[in-house]
Amino acid sequence: MKKNLKILLFIAVCAIAGSGLLYVKEYSQKQQINSEKDEKETLVFLTSKRETRHIFETIIEDFNESQDEIYVEHLEVPNPDQELQIRAVQGEFPDIVEFIGAKKDDLKKYVTGGYLQALDNFSATRCVNEHFLEKLEIHNGTYVLPLSVNYRGIFYNKKMLEEEGYQIPSTYSELIDTMQQIKKAGKLPIVFADKDSWTVHQGWDAIDMSSRGSQDDLFQKVLDGDALLYEDSIALDSTRRYLEIRKYSQKQTINTGYDEAVKTFANGEAYMFLQGNWAYPLIKKINPDIDLLFMPFPAYHEGDEKVVVKIDASLGVSASCTHTEAVGKFLDYVFSKKMSEYYAEEAGAYSCIKSVDVADKYAKAFTDSIRNGDFDLEEFAYESDKSDARDALFQNFFSSPQRNTEKSFLKEWNDLFILLKGD
Repeated sequence: MKKNLKILLFIAVCAIAGSGLLYVKEYSQKQQINSEKDEKETLVFLTSKRETRHIFETIIEDFNESQDEIYVEHLEVPNPDQELQIRAVQGEFPDIVEFIGAKKDDLKKYVTGGYLQALDNFSATRCVNEHFLEKLEIHNGTYVLPLSVNYRGIFYNKKMLEEEGYQIPSTYSELIDTMQQIKKAGKLPIVFADKDSWTVHQGWDAIDMSSRGSQDDLFQKVLDGDALLYEDSIALDSTRRYLEIRKYSQKQTINTGYDEAVKTFANGEAYMFLQGNWAYPLIKKINPDIDLLFMPFPAYHEGDEKVVVKIDASLGVSASCTHTEAVGKFLDYVFSKKMSEYYAEEAGAYSCIKSVDVADKYAKAFTDSIRNGDFDLEEFAYESDKSDARDALFQNFFSSPQRNTEKSFLKEWNDLFILLKGD
């Protein structure tokens, strides 16, 4: 008995000692990092897009290891938009900020408020294709540098479809036919992530943009009172088709979040996923071997699909940053050919950088059109608070569509447009 007690005591002492050593090691590592930061110029970089944070993490680590003068601190928080607003008020605006999309109204607030500095004279600016920079000009100046553009469409698990004898749809009727066959076989044709409200309108956009092209003209006319959403034939048809394909989704889509939906698709539990190319990194992270195909939502007639892109990730610099030269070096590193290619490949995105020509085989229908200049660049974007209201409207309708018709839904959206315009 005493012998067993001694053994147990010995094990306990070893465990405590081991824990102590681990704590000392972790503490030592933190001290080393803090020491490095103290010895170098420190830049705070707020990233916003969770799907690509791991990519920026690698870029930041590589940069920090590449030189001895600058240390970039990666700031990642659950709600970047809110964090940025708080820091702006508190006078702690991050040195470098990643913005998602081209929400010009949001950007204008930060520019007008004196929070962002002009980047026209930064050498990294000359790395970006001019036609993307022009779309982001504010007060005749460049305040953010775009890294990539995104596009919406439908992901297909190419290998699963082909191995099981299903057709890769090239028209809308073929899409419905393929979905019907898969459902008849007792499997899940498509998965939706309605629990996260922002995903719902993305699916509608994918359908509408494929038929219409850019939505800029329509939405501006609605705001000006020159058009009504519920009388627009393409909007009505997009809503009808969105409802139709949802007949082939999982039950209670409102209970499925974005991460769960991506996991369902990546693991081969669903054959299709209607989203944007931003889902690519997470899909590949979950299943690196998946054989994907990403295409515009199919039109009624093959080849009639339109390609529309939006500015995705862009970087801005704080007007109060006192380390301008250090920021310039970091931006040069991020926008270099090597790092831009790495970002584009890992994110599955189309790069805005002149020197990069990434051949995304999984999204060839998009990248070929962009490379040939056969695309529309969507500029219209809601401010953050207004997009929340729109997302809630979409979520409520598509999670319980029996309450309304397509026309009544679009009338609600039209009324919301006018209401938000008055804010």
